[in-house]
Amino acid sequence: MSHGQEPEALLRRSLEAIDSIRRRMLITGYVVVVGTLAAFLWLSHVASTSANVRSVMMAAILALTCVIAWSTFALSLFITRMTGRILRAIDLAVTPAGR
Repeated sequence: MSHGQEPEALLRRSLEAIDSIRRRMLITGYVVVVGTLAAFLWLSHVASTSANVRSVMMAAILALTCVIAWSTFALSLFITRMTGRILRAIDLAVTPAGR
């Protein structure tokens, strides 16, 4: 591999790594979304059927934890997309115009 192609190969591997991370993250994110909705449905059920304050608090804590996980997912999705865009911009800047 020549010196001129080394940065291109490195950028290509980085872009492929970002794409694979994004796919795994999307699957995990969908699971988190479904878990959050299930936690809030459970919280609603426990709040309307239980007189036990401890049960309601545990359901509320679970629901809030899921919201935090959902927010973390959204933030990591944003960071991953921006990283991909930056790497693609670098790739375009490095690639000769005739290619």
